[in-house]
Amino acid sequence: MGAPKLADSGIEKAVRLLDGWAGKLTWERYLAMLEVEIGHKYTKAAMLRHPRIKAAWDHAKELARDGDTAGSSRSAIETEKAIERVRLLEARVERLTRENNALLEQFVRWSHNAVRRGLTIDDLDHPLPYAKPKEIS
Repeated sequence: MGAPKLADSGIEKAVRLLDGWAGKLTWERYLAMLEVEIGHKYTKAAMLRHPRIKAAWDHAKELARDGDTAGSSRSAIETEKAIERVRLLEARVERLTRENNALLEQFVRWSHNAVRRGLTIDDLDHPLPYAKPKEIS
């Protein structure tokens, strides 16, 4: 039994894979990566039946062709930069997740203490008073 018909989510994954492609682009490599990403093995013919995938393939191939003129050292440098950027973004996500969790804990603590002191949700959700900004003279 072959792979199931490619759904919209699968097409989106296939297109995104091409958007971020680095290195030599071949159907063999692309289909192998797609199999890992989606979990099913598809053929080149099946991919070319989807206009979005064909357009993304053509665009990625064009970018790869333009990149070939700069040589492989450029793509190695770009890959290194991309890996560093991913590391930085992962660290940022980790930090923001910790900060968000701390704020959520603080919110729970504050709301518990507010309720214990007789404040209602309406009291807590009351809009802040509007203060007209002072004009600089």
